[in-house]
Amino acid sequence: MIASLFTSSFLKLFSGPIIWAIHFLFIYSFNGIMCARPALRREWVGLSLSGWAIVLASVMALLAIVLINLREWRSDMDASNRDFARWMTVGLGVLSAFAIILEAIPVFLVPDCA
Repeated sequence: MIASLFTSSFLKLFSGPIIWAIHFLFIYSFNGIMCARPALRREWVGLSLSGWAIVLASVMALLAIVLINLREWRSDMDASNRDFARWMTVGLGVLSAFAIILEAIPVFLVPDCA
C-alpha cells in the first residue's frame, strides 16, 4: 500500500512536467514528419495541418494540467506535509502550462516548414 501511495503522489506531483514532455515530443515529431512529407501538407483557414495539430495538442495539454491542478487543489488533505505537495503540484503545473504556451506561440508567427 505504501508503494502505491508513493507512486500516485509522485505522478500527481510531476503530472505537469510529464504532460509537457509528452506535448513537446508530439509537436516536434509531428511537425518534423509533416515537413518531411510534402504530400501531406494541407492548409485550412490560413493554418497548416501541422499548425492545427499543435494548437489542438496544446489546448488538450493545458486542459489536462488545469483539471489535475483543480482536483489537487480541491482535494481534502489532512497532514501539513501534504500542503507542500499540493503547492508543488500546482506550481509545476503552472510552470509547465507556461512552457506549453511558449511552444505553441511560434505556430502563429513562423511558417511551419521554413
